[in-house]
Amino acid sequence: MTRYRKKTLSGAVCEIEVYNVPERRSFKLKPAPEKIRTAEERAEYNRKKSEKHFVRLVNTNYTHNDYFVTATYSNDKLPGTYDEADHNLNNYIRRLRRTNPYARIMGVTGYGQRSGRLHHHLIISGISERDIIGKWNDGNIIRAEKLRESHYYNELDCGEDFTALAIYLHSHTPDNVKGRRWRQTKTIQQPIEEKPTEIKRVYSESKPPKAPEGFMYIPQAFQTNEYYGSGYMRFKYIRITEPNLDINRFKKRAENKKSAVLNC
Repeated sequence: MTRYRKKTLSGAVCEIEVYNVPERRSFKLKPAPEKIRTAEERAEYNRKKSEKHFVRLVNTNYTHNDYFVTATYSNDKLPGTYDEADHNLNNYIRRLRRTNPYARIMGVTGYGQRSGRLHHHLIISGISERDIIGKWNDGNIIRAEKLRESHYYNELDCGEDFTALAIYLHSHTPDNVKGRRWRQTKTIQQPIEEKPTEIKRVYSESKPPKAPEGFMYIPQAFQTNEYYGSGYMRFKYIRITEPNLDINRFKKRAENKKSAVLNC
């Protein structure tokens, strides 16, 4: 086994993954699942990979200046199938891009938990609220609000970490839908991934890699992955945006603000 460390930067979030790679796969420099035996396990493994990528895209491309949008259908225009609704979402995104071809848009389609009605959630950057509302022709925009600047976990201000929102949106797509789980514009930027490097040092939840400059470690967000065996660990760090900020004061900001608790 060869041990590697890989750093990924997604907006205000930095993740460091530490994992083992068998010698026979060392040329790929990435972990391989060890414990997938059934079709259900494969589907869950792929879902988690998709979710991780989706979360990183959201954190990479959006800030608190961008919009979270919910689009619903009127009774006379309610689509009969998921595919029809997904087609409508794609057309809506195209209309929005006509106002700004450089806009960054990601959208999902799902069913209401109580009503069972098809609807859409989007995150939009580079489009005015007026155009967001005006370009939707099939019902109502019931929400078009700015993303929150601060997100909290156990009273810790995690800033512009939109992980909880992204997980919620990703889970919106029904499990029986195959293929694409979301729509996005070609302008969406990819997270910055450093090439994995071989390491000898041993890390653990209580002994994480040193925080990159300008970031602080979030111990509550430490993760392992059952599919990669016992060697895989993921450490999470949040950017400290204010210059020369004392970390203890940064943690206490949560005491003076009211917010729903979201996963970091």
